[in-house]
Amino acid sequence: MVIDKIGNINNIVDTKNTKHVSRNKSIDKSDSVQISSEAKSAAEQAKISQIVKDTPDVRAEKVRDIKARIAEGTYDKFDDNKVLEMVAEKIATQLLR
Repeated sequence: MVIDKIGNINNIVDTKNTKHVSRNKSIDKSDSVQISSEAKSAAEQAKISQIVKDTPDVRAEKVRDIKARIAEGTYDKFDDNKVLEMVAEKIATQLLR
């Protein structure tokens, strides 16, 4: 019994069809990044949100001032009409924007 070939071994060993790659090729491309206006706006909103989160809810100096004025008896009570005018003015300002 004579065995000449097993399967297709000649194609595996054959290296005549290889391609050589040049390594001296230089690429003159530069990378660039463009940030959209939406991304800039989102970043600004995130920064403002963080500032708001870091700001304490109670302004200690304002509370101390009001407590001192109440203790001294110089803290004026609110005038209902004055408060209504202030609220109406703020609402009008918001609506006119």
